[in-house]
Amino acid sequence: MNLKEAIQVAEENARQRELSTESFINLHEVEEQERKANEQGYGLYKIKPANKAGFLQIIKENTESLVKSKYLSSAEMGFLFSLSPLIEMHSNAITDGSGGALSVSDIAKYLDRDLSGTSRMVNGLLDKGILFEVNHSSKKVSRTTTKRTLCVNPEIIYCGDRNKINATLCRIVIQQDVLERKKIHLDWKIWLKSGHENGALYKRKTYMQLKKQSKN
Repeated sequence: MNLKEAIQVAEENARQRELSTESFINLHEVEEQERKANEQGYGLYKIKPANKAGFLQIIKENTESLVKSKYLSSAEMGFLFSLSPLIEMHSNAITDGSGGALSVSDIAKYLDRDLSGTSRMVNGLLDKGILFEVNHSSKKVSRTTTKRTLCVNPEIIYCGDRNKINATLCRIVIQQDVLERKKIHLDWKIWLKSGHENGALYKRKTYMQLKKQSKN
């Protein structure tokens, strides 16, 4: 058997395996339906497996605002970027990958950084409204070792659909809007419309209108 014949045999075997995994489908019928669909200007296609690569959305215009206003130092920007692999889908929480909250010491260990320096960086980003702290313990324990729920401001980086942002996360951002209070007027702002299950990012003009309407 020459190379060409071997390739043909391999391709036929692969097709047979594909047919066996799809034995519940009448492929001849599908082909006939495809032909009819094509005649009417439609097309049929095989659905491919979804791409499972993780992703984050960096809100470009808002990040540009932070850079131009020099609101964050280069070190803070670098630290924020280094946290990106830890950001959980939809909640934007900094977790261990299985939903478990991380302490500052956990973060320092993950980043291979000095604990005291990591603590200062986290607290600085909390003060600036780039990070938020959710439901932290009121007990008098070390904040560097307590597993607090920290989340990244989704107006800067969001892990998920920017038009379907977790409602709880939206409320936190709206209630604790440090950036707005410090007159850092981002181009895209989060808002949660009354009665909606999810919030979204809106252009600033629309955001201001929604905010005004909520007060009326």
